[in-house]
Amino acid sequence: MEGVRRPLIGVFRDLRGISASLHNRRTYTLLFDMLHPKALEILPKVADTWHDQPDVIVSLLRFLQEFCHNKANRVNFDQSSPNGILLFRCTSNVVCAYGQRLLARFRLENSVDESANSLDVYKRKYKGMTLLLNVLNSALGGNYVCFGVFALYNDPSLENSLQISLQLVLHSNENKSTLDDVLSYPKLSKAFYLFVEILFRNHIATVLGLDTSVLMKMMNAVHDGLQSSDAMLSSLCANTIDHLATFYFENGTKENKVSVQMLKKHLAAQPNLFDSLTSTLFNLLLFGSPQNHWAVMRPMLSIILASESSLKNYKDQLSRSQPSQENRLLLEEAFGKLLSDINRSLDSTNRDRFTQKLTAFRVNTRSFLTL
Repeated sequence: MEGVRRPLIGVFRDLRGISASLHNRRTYTLLFDMLHPKALEILPKVADTWHDQPDVIVSLLRFLQEFCHNKANRVNFDQSSPNGILLFRCTSNVVCAYGQRLLARFRLENSVDESANSLDVYKRKYKGMTLLLNVLNSALGGNYVCFGVFALYNDPSLENSLQISLQLVLHSNENKSTLDDVLSYPKLSKAFYLFVEILFRNHIATVLGLDTSVLMKMMNAVHDGLQSSDAMLSSLCANTIDHLATFYFENGTKENKVSVQMLKKHLAAQPNLFDSLTSTLFNLLLFGSPQNHWAVMRPMLSIILASESSLKNYKDQLSRSQPSQENRLLLEEAFGKLLSDINRSLDSTNRDRFTQKLTAFRVNTRSFLTL
């Protein structure tokens, strides 16, 4: 066993180093042609067989993350080439093989040993999941796969990898959910929120197909991440909200679209979702840390257009918090200026104009608001 384990680790570490040194299409393609198909077909078997050996799994997943990473647009095959699809299929097979083993281990652990320290819990439960999400994020965000092909040819690779990853991040036992620990571990939270942002950006139909309770758990995690002091996390969460609100604004009238029907069903069960998000976004803009301002501004126009009542509700709430009639009148005037000359459109020009108005709105309102 030891005679196989150590060479495997060495090979994956060497391959990771080689992959990291490739910065153009020609050199990357040479390595891909060398590894495909025989070497790549071994990877899912390694993930399944050695799932309980952390050093093997870590070296495998770190290599695969680097190999799938499309830095400098190096993963750029010919239009007629199936290599991008083949690369993702291999990645999906590894994600599913290790993800199923990891999920089975989670299910066996009915509770976390309270005596274990945070580092032990991370190594035992979350390090593998973090690396797994990083691999999938590299593949999903690489822009070298036409994902519609998988549904067209009834290939379950995309659906399987998304489902197993969602099961991992949303897994709950009798005591707590995985999401409860997300913000406790910086590497896990970064991988999780990037995964969620990519899902809402490119695979929103899959997200909207979840049960309402499950989707709302995810949105609660996004809501918490939006208020994080880490600018990158808050930015990812703001983008996630923007994707959801943009989808609803642009497709809300398409009643025959299944994903729209599912979203309206979720909103009917949780009618305060947009109100809560709008309130948090404006509170962060007005009272939050300056480093988060650009992040929180991004989804504000889309969420206002998707739910105009959410802005009215926030304005009324903020107005009621002011002790003087003069402040209420000034606040009404400030909101009027904010919305003047803003079209019901999410084109870049309108977004830029609204962002400028938000900056002026913040400076103006903070000069008279009673906190």
